[in-house]
Amino acid sequence: MATGQGVADLRLHHLRVMFPGLAADLRERRDHIAMPDGATLRMALYPFAGTRLASMFNGYRVLTRIQHYDVFSEVYFRPLAWALTPSGRGYDAAMGESVFDNPRWAIVDDWLEYGDDVTAADLRDLCRQGVPRVRHPLLGGDQDEWVQFFSDHVTAIFEGEIPAS
Repeated sequence: MATGQGVADLRLHHLRVMFPGLAADLRERRDHIAMPDGATLRMALYPFAGTRLASMFNGYRVLTRIQHYDVFSEVYFRPLAWALTPSGRGYDAAMGESVFDNPRWAIVDDWLEYGDDVTAADLRDLCRQGVPRVRHPLLGGDQDEWVQFFSDHVTAIFEGEIPAS
């Protein structure tokens, strides 16, 4: 079983290859972190007990409708879900719409600029277009409609349940 530090090391290993500046900023706990070109940070409400931490993988919904799920890294741990996703890809009819666009996840790239001195913020001010409530597409009842693609060399996936309090 991987430790919390082990999970962080796996994610940083992948980030060092894709986004070396971001990985260095996170590793060195810099006060201000810049979002790299080609990536965006998304956030949504996630009230479910199932948790998931994963690095880069893709998923395609092939039954009932066409959708895609493309992440560099993700954290689903109630009450929030976070995903570092590719930016600027736009809509591709062959891939369908992104899970992150319907419902539209909040884009929180600017949050990386907050330092340790910020201890509270009102989500209504930070997410003017609202924050959707989501379920991970591969943890729900329709998970059999999806095909997943990932590499054993760069993808780490950890799943579990948060016990009831």
